[in-house]
Parts: sequence; C-alpha cells; structure tokens
Amino acid sequence: MLEEKESLLKKNRLFDIRRYKKDSTAYEKAKDLYFAITIVVCFLLVVWTYLLSDASHIYRITVEGNTYLKDEDVIALSSLSEKERFYLTIPSLVEKRIKKDPLIASADVKLLPGRLVRISVEEKKIVGYAPENGLNVLILEDGERVGISKERMYLIACAPIIEGFDEKGMELLVKQLNSCEKKIIEQISEIHYFPQLKYQNVELVMADGNYVFTSPYGLEILNHYFDIESSYNSEKYQCYYFEDISGNAYTSACPWQSVEEEPSEENTEEDIEEEDE
Repeated sequence: MLEEKESLLKKNRLFDIRRYKKDSTAYEKAKDLYFAITIVVCFLLVVWTYLLSDASHIYRITVEGNTYLKDEDVIALSSLSEKERFYLTIPSLVEKRIKKDPLIASADVKLLPGRLVRISVEEKKIVGYAPENGLNVLILEDGERVGISKERMYLIACAPIIEGFDEKGMELLVKQLNSCEKKIIEQISEIHYFPQLKYQNVELVMADGNYVFTSPYGLEILNHYFDIESSYNSEKYQCYYFEDISGNAYTSACPWQSVEEEPSEENTEEDIEEEDE
C-alpha cells in the first residue's frame, strides 16, 4: 500500500514537471512572438514616419547629355519631381517613360548618394524642320517627322527650315544631312530646292549670311565650311559652290547677280581642294 502511494506521488511529480516545462515553453514562444511583432510594428512605424517626412523625398534631379531639349522637358518626361520618394523610384521604369519621346535615342537613370537622381540621355539628331499641313514638324536623322508643340517651339532654332523638296528629294536630303556634324547643321538657317542650277540644286542659307550651292551628295563638304569660308574674302562673294564629285569648293557671283554686279577684280573664281582632316 505504501509502495503504491509512493509510485503515485512520483507520477504526479513527473506530470507536474512536464506540465511546467510545457507551460514554460509555450510562454517562451509567446514571448518571442510578441517581441518579433513589436519589432516589426516599430520598424513599420519608423518607415511610415520616414516616408511622411521630407527626408524621404528626392533632393535633386540632374540632367545631362541633352543639347536640344531643356532640362525641365526631360524631367517632365520622367514624371519625377522633388516630391517623389527617393527609395520608391525605380530607374528602369523611369527610363521607359523617357524613351517614349521620339527625340530620345537612349536614357539612363541612376540613384546616387544624397538622394540625387541623375538622368543621362542621348538625343536623335534634328536635321531640319518643314511646314506640313499648316504646322511645323521636326525632321529627325532617321527621317521620322515629329510635330512641335507650343512648349517646344524653341527647337526650331536648332535646325534649318527645309522647303521645296518632293518626298524623294527630301528622303535623299535627310540621308545626306546625316553626314554633317551637329554643329554645322546648327549654322544653317534655311535649305531650299534651287532648280535653276542643274548640278548644285540645293541652296543653303548660312547663319553668317553666306549662301552655299551644292548637290545632296556634296553636303558632306559642309563639315569643312569654316576652313573654306576663312580661305576667302567674304566681302568679295557671298556665294560658295561645292562640287560633289571632285570635292572642290569655290566662290563666285550668286546666281541672281547680273554681270554688272560682279566685282571687276581678276580671278573672280577660285578653286580649292577640300583639305583632309
């Protein structure tokens, strides 16, 4: 009888110990869970407070690589502003928005220390603009034509107006203008078809007041325009003629000048051979 009581007491002790251990384990688990929840809630509160503060905003947006579009136009394409959250900015999505514009060839967006966003773009070359259906359209290097909004009317100052060419002539002209450097295209005010001259039927009015007559295939010689222009006395003649086959350039009386208007000096026409750069 005594042995049975001792056995029963041992069993009760073991049961109490097991129950204590089980309660202790459950308490420890609950304690760890509450602690983890507290940490997460505190973290979320810190993040939420940060996102609501100005310290989470983009500090500055910089633009580089653009020569035609204004910085603010590129930033407008990105849909970014200094009110946007810096760490919520996804560069790849911003790049896609910018590249939707027909003037943009490529875009690269970087998030830099100090909450800075740098946008680097490469623009397509503008070779001119032309009136179409009462509106002006930009003509790009790939032949694409882009309408000009009122906000972007300043772009027509970057390239010459092109007039008088049919569709086939325009296609050839644009293709050959691509061989001209951007800085040279910016020095051309107007490009006209000039049928009075059979082999030099492209008339270019330069920003310095001179005229250049050549064929579409002679437009590449324009890359040497400043060297050619400095070789002549601009007060003597204002018209330059480029030969596409020989690569020669010379000055002479303009097509609309009469014989009487030509200077009486000898050697009124000089030929120079295009210098290799």
